[in-house]
Amino acid sequence: MKKIIIVIILGFLYSGIPVFLPAEEAASREKPPEVAELIRDLGSSEPSERFRARALLAGMGEEVGPPLLAALESGDREAVGCLLEVLAFIRYRPAAAAAEKIWQETDSVPLKLQAAQALCRFDHNYNRYQGYILSQVRSGKEEDRMPAMQMLGYIGDRRVVEPLVQIFNDAGLSDPIRQAAIWDLAHTPVRESAEALVEMVNSPEIEWFYKEIVIAALRRLAGQGDMAPIVSELLERSQGLPER
Repeated sequence: MKKIIIVIILGFLYSGIPVFLPAEEAASREKPPEVAELIRDLGSSEPSERFRARALLAGMGEEVGPPLLAALESGDREAVGCLLEVLAFIRYRPAAAAAEKIWQETDSVPLKLQAAQALCRFDHNYNRYQGYILSQVRSGKEEDRMPAMQMLGYIGDRRVVEPLVQIFNDAGLSDPIRQAAIWDLAHTPVRESAEALVEMVNSPEIEWFYKEIVIAALRRLAGQGDMAPIVSELLERSQGLPER
């Protein structure tokens, strides 16, 4: 049975993963608008405009950090969440002080989660802010628990792997939360995530319901960066196959 699982996963790994989605290809051919215009669109009432602005700004990298930070410090309430999201994505560490100020002053849990996730990506008082997100998963209001899980999946740091495994192994948590932990591992492209997911696949104590999700998560993880050889190596080693 374990060998069948491994064959399925290895088949997924070598089946080919598309580099661009159609929407991304179209966006890449467009003439990019001015940065100021994109920052303005982050506060748009139209979700499609906000999504497009976030994607284009994130693709520009660290060079858009200064104007994004200036907009964040200006106190634009409509765009603050999106500004934090893009600054976190590009890991613009000079924004840490502004993000921390928002975390301290806001009463909005979703905004505090967004700021905490950004501060983790900036590696600013990492344990404190990861701890805050985890506290919302375990003891926050019901409506805040899944957003907190989403933030854990955006951190992209090896230090998040151990608590995610603990969440998955906690039978007292809901199935959606435990499933989210698997997907968060799939979105954390480090060796530790691959090791955790492969261990789940090989564990006889984990139900097929979860193993099917883990198989899909391994394929997702293998499609990121240089993770495919790592995932393949761990799967082959777990079956005692000869090294290449």
